[in-house]
Amino acid sequence: MNDTQRLYQSLIQSVIVSDKALAAQGPEFNFSTQTKLVLKVDKRLDFKTNFESILKKNKINYKSEIVSGSSFTSTIVDFKKFVPTLKPLTILYKEGKAGGDKPAKATTAQQERGAAYIFERALVDNVDFEKRMMAALIKLKMNRVVTTKKVLPEDLLLETFKEELPKLRELFAVRDNSGFPYIDWLNSFYFSQKVLLKKYSNSTFQRFERDGGFMDYITKLINVKFNISQKDTWNPADVWAVRGTQTAIEKYIEDELKNIDDYKVASKKFTGAKLDEYIRAGTLKLNSILIDLLTGTNPKVVGISLKLTDSGASIEEVNFDKVKQQIKENKNLIDTISNPFNVDPKQHFICNFAITEGKASKGTFTQDVRVTTEDPKSGDEYSFQIKANSSESQNGSNLKFELTIKGKGAARGGKVPVQLVETLVNKIERGAFVNDYTKYPRTSKDFLDNLERGRNYKKMFNKVKPNVVDIGVTYEGFVANVTRAFDQKGAIATNATCKLMGFEFLYFLLSIDEKVMKSLITDMTFLAQKKNTRGYDVFGPFIKIS
Repeated sequence: MNDTQRLYQSLIQSVIVSDKALAAQGPEFNFSTQTKLVLKVDKRLDFKTNFESILKKNKINYKSEIVSGSSFTSTIVDFKKFVPTLKPLTILYKEGKAGGDKPAKATTAQQERGAAYIFERALVDNVDFEKRMMAALIKLKMNRVVTTKKVLPEDLLLETFKEELPKLRELFAVRDNSGFPYIDWLNSFYFSQKVLLKKYSNSTFQRFERDGGFMDYITKLINVKFNISQKDTWNPADVWAVRGTQTAIEKYIEDELKNIDDYKVASKKFTGAKLDEYIRAGTLKLNSILIDLLTGTNPKVVGISLKLTDSGASIEEVNFDKVKQQIKENKNLIDTISNPFNVDPKQHFICNFAITEGKASKGTFTQDVRVTTEDPKSGDEYSFQIKANSSESQNGSNLKFELTIKGKGAARGGKVPVQLVETLVNKIERGAFVNDYTKYPRTSKDFLDNLERGRNYKKMFNKVKPNVVDIGVTYEGFVANVTRAFDQKGAIATNATCKLMGFEFLYFLLSIDEKVMKSLITDMTFLAQKKNTRGYDVFGPFIKIS
């Protein structure tokens, strides 16, 4: 620390010691440049607010601004009042000590409950978060230009949601009694409620439900009626906006479905294709009922699918067109066979078996496989990451097929219901790909026994290698690296099995007719988003905020 920095520290320290609350935080000083100071404190919002209050009281000039390297507003202090030759000092605040531990990743349930609470505050309690934010800008002395950013300043969000923070901390299991560590979700809640309010400002919703109520009812109903055990494979709504009594809504739906038998009854009357068609017809009927509830000037029930978003948040109405039982009449639904997306394996199939380097390396190859396609009309790029459901599993894991839409700010598009992947494959070649890790090698011996017989990985390698971006190894390197991974056992062996599963899926794609392959991948993009197509048309209606 040089003489100028010592002078800055003395001047800052003189402000801190004048206030017990500031002094109690025991800030740590760290100069990153001659005129830039990082203060490590327990609770930076409290510290910054008190600190600037004392500066103002002592008529020391300062301003609050966002500076490069931090989403939290910095304080730029001008000490010319005391030392005319000093340049302004930029103070950045970093939380440490009691408040500095990185929080656990927010669970999906916490995110959804937080969103339901904020939506209810905005659309039921009529809290004007826009007005709150304008007041916060004035209080924090921020330029309004910060509201044009994709991610808003942390202290601006904390001030805007100040009254809601106690409940949010409870919902997210935050032990500290100030601040809120999940700023990305706070930012998402702000922009999500903003677009939701714009669309449904005239609706008199009475509640937003993530647990119990309509969510429980519809989950049980589709299981009893149509043998759908996982609600999200039919409708991905995370939260339901509801108006009216639960009893009245249930009665309306059940009256409309009174001629549709429960699955147990229907399965005794029909089997095979006839049962499938009966269930499809019943599901289409339920979807039609929900569309009636969703639409109109004042909807009674609205299912909302949530994604982490920012200032680019938008609402998309999904599956709002009523699907007819006669498939040929559904001309508005895309036919993925005649209108597939663009697929170029040599540009967009990735399956690398080279051992990764660097600090994050576990001495093995990455366990994911990637498949990418492009919508020729919109230019949006759809990228599937195919990897283990649980990358830390010591015993085994099946694959998940997770979609990212790169034209939507790299937003998550959802996961393809795994049983539907197998259904698509079986329509082309029954049993050509099975998403069951117990059917694949799990030891080096299993793998080596299948190199040139059984599964015949040598044949697969020679097919895949020239038709993907870069497999990263020779055949000998492939054998050596996979064998090494299995010999490490535990999670690394599990990931090796999953890599081979993804590798075999690519081999299947590369072995079938190009048009059929493109159609299958196009189907997968719609299935992941739970959007209806001519080939699969029973997803329920919902609105998507992304």
